[in-house]
Amino acid sequence: MKLEEAGIPTVLVATGELRLLADQTAADLGLANLRIVSVAHPIGGVAEEAILTRADAVVDEVLGLLTDMAG
Repeated sequence: MKLEEAGIPTVLVATGELRLLADQTAADLGLANLRIVSVAHPIGGVAEEAILTRADAVVDEVLGLLTDMAG
């Protein structure tokens, strides 16, 4: 939040199970337009290879959100 307030674009990566909570919390904190990307749940207890695959699947979306300041 402090980065966003300082004008530094950020993207929150949340698991699908926690996406609604992330959206609600962002709105409650006055960040209704916070850029949020969802990945498969869970993260904990998952093999590193699976986590890397999930990250690879959303990297273009994250980069797009960080570079598309009009969005």
